[in-house]
Amino acid sequence: MELIDIELTEFTRRSRSVVLTHSAAGLTRGLEYGERVLLNTGDEYRTAVVADIDFDLVDTQYRLILGGRVPAELALERADGTAPSVPGRVSVHDIAEMLADSGAGQRIPMQRRAVHRLLFDH
Repeated sequence: MELIDIELTEFTRRSRSVVLTHSAAGLTRGLEYGERVLLNTGDEYRTAVVADIDFDLVDTQYRLILGGRVPAELALERADGTAPSVPGRVSVHDIAEMLADSGAGQRIPMQRRAVHRLLFDH
């Protein structure tokens, strides 16, 4: 999972959305639509999802939808890829229910359709 250092304004925090350029983020690869990333704001870690990608001749811009705060130790484990595995089996239905309960499935149209299909189209 990508860990991106970023400065968030109060407006950005309230709107829960930020535009990030590829060059300012110092990314080694391009981000994908729907990809989850971690943001380090200096005083906290937050999750985010790539909601839109725009290209121009100079740079690539990503619109990120901000998620919740993440404890520092968990964020660093996720960024390093050393997060502990979850014991037991987790089904796609479990994940869809978790997304629906958190509201994350309502933020991006593609996720909303996937959650609805998994929960209600049996």
